[in-house]
Amino acid sequence: MLQPIRLLPVLMALSWCAATAQLRADLTRATPSGPATLKVFGGPDLLFQATTPGLGAVTASKFSADGRWLLNIADGQGYVQLWNVAAGQWVRTFLAPFPRIVNADFTPDSRHLRLNFRGEPGTLDAEPAFWTLDPSRPVAQLSDARSDGENYARESGYDRSVSFSADGQRMVFARSGSYGKTGAVSVWDARSGTRLATLSRLPYPAGALQTGGVGIDDARLSPDGRRVLVLSIDGRLAEYDVDTARLLNVRGRFTSEQVAAQLGIFARTGR
Repeated sequence: MLQPIRLLPVLMALSWCAATAQLRADLTRATPSGPATLKVFGGPDLLFQATTPGLGAVTASKFSADGRWLLNIADGQGYVQLWNVAAGQWVRTFLAPFPRIVNADFTPDSRHLRLNFRGEPGTLDAEPAFWTLDPSRPVAQLSDARSDGENYARESGYDRSVSFSADGQRMVFARSGSYGKTGAVSVWDARSGTRLATLSRLPYPAGALQTGGVGIDDARLSPDGRRVLVLSIDGRLAEYDVDTARLLNVRGRFTSEQVAAQLGIFARTGR
């Protein structure tokens, strides 16, 4: 007889299948009656116009830096559309296993796309994914995840926002809502999707009741991508070396206005 804990992965998979089926049904029902029209302009010129179901559910749109690609994000409906602006064509729709699309972004070189879910047809994987745009295919998963067969933990990865080094070759994620004992900040190669470092959290001050390290709110890379300035939720700023994942120094605790200034200066100058 199977132990109850061994049934947990099976039950989770079944619930995900049911949730995905329900999402597809909800997406169909939520599609506005009559197709919506998408118009893309370059200055005063209409680059292309498309009429397709589902556009009425779009909550945000983003262009790649070179203007060739367009993302339509349908937060609450569980899908992201990719369009080739230069060709005036829809490329694909990425369907998530959940309604919430926290974010999706292009890399500065306009060659890659990040999703906070896997995005491959027929999969129920919620791991964030890294795709090439031309051709459109997945190349890596952006998560430092562990599983011992019974327990699963994602220590870091893309689920909210991203910041880049000045040359666009490295990116840093400050993962939201993570309460694991190790780093919620990770640094990645923005060309290959390779993880370069996962950073440890600052410990709580002496005498605090909490354990496991202070949660993370934001992070910035230095212009050369070699160091990271991390903002903890208690207002402390800490600087790390990317290549060694070593804590270099703790700058102390700052107000929200001071934090914004410090992060901005560090991203511009590395100081």
